[in-house]
Amino acid sequence: MDIKHLKTFSTVAETGNFSHASQVLGYAQPTVSTHIQILEKELNVRLFERLAHKVTLTQEGQRLLYYAENILKLSYEAVEAISANDAVAGKITIGANESFSVVRLPSVIKHFIQKYPQVEISLKFGSVKGIHEQLQNNTVDVAFFLTREVSYPDLIIETLVTEPVVVVISPDHPFASRTSVDIREFEDQDLVVTQENCTYRAMIDEYLVEAKVHPRSHIEINNIQAIKQLVMSGLGITILPRISVEYEIAQNLLLEIPWTEHPLPVYTQIAYHKDKWLSPTILSFLEQTRSNFKKL
Repeated sequence: MDIKHLKTFSTVAETGNFSHASQVLGYAQPTVSTHIQILEKELNVRLFERLAHKVTLTQEGQRLLYYAENILKLSYEAVEAISANDAVAGKITIGANESFSVVRLPSVIKHFIQKYPQVEISLKFGSVKGIHEQLQNNTVDVAFFLTREVSYPDLIIETLVTEPVVVVISPDHPFASRTSVDIREFEDQDLVVTQENCTYRAMIDEYLVEAKVHPRSHIEINNIQAIKQLVMSGLGITILPRISVEYEIAQNLLLEIPWTEHPLPVYTQIAYHKDKWLSPTILSFLEQTRSNFKKL
């Protein structure tokens, strides 16, 4: 099985289009088609469904993609390792959960690219569980979690900063004139929250159960920006990491109300697999990230 053919296959899967894949790879389109045909003949399966101008992976193609990404990543690492130079170059794949990708990731990438513009960055998003699996499968080099402190025996995890979680309302909410709010007052409120697979949503639910509080309603959304828009529209209150609403609070679009209980903390954490070979690029990324967070 030729590495070039696997690279072509992976690129077609990513772009969903033979023409776009040929542009990314710098091949003529017939060459891309030939690479896929060779793979399909070699494996005796069909890898793509071709519908109109869009191609999608078959079940067999989805299985091959898992192995292809691992093989390609290992081949890149082998080249870096055998080349035996200290140049910060090549590609780094970063995983992050949605919360971190919204509030912290842009700044992390900006600072790194400014210092190392020759490095190619690939981003993958998912739940904490999903990102952990990608670290295990070596499809992600480094991952960020914005959640309660996590611990996995196969990962090296460092806490970079504590992120306070705050109660947020619109400036027109009845609580707006209050100096504080008690968790028991959520009983008669509409609560806008992330979906249940979010770890700090689990923290909030545990806190409500412990206080024996049942909000009037829950509005579940798997998107922080949408949650903020709903709260700004006066459709309820929310609880989010403060870093995710700092801009809206500064612009008086949202209002933070202190609560009488101890605030729930979450943590920005960086992780990589304990058996991962740390290339000069990955080491530089880790060092740059630690340095940036020390300045917060």
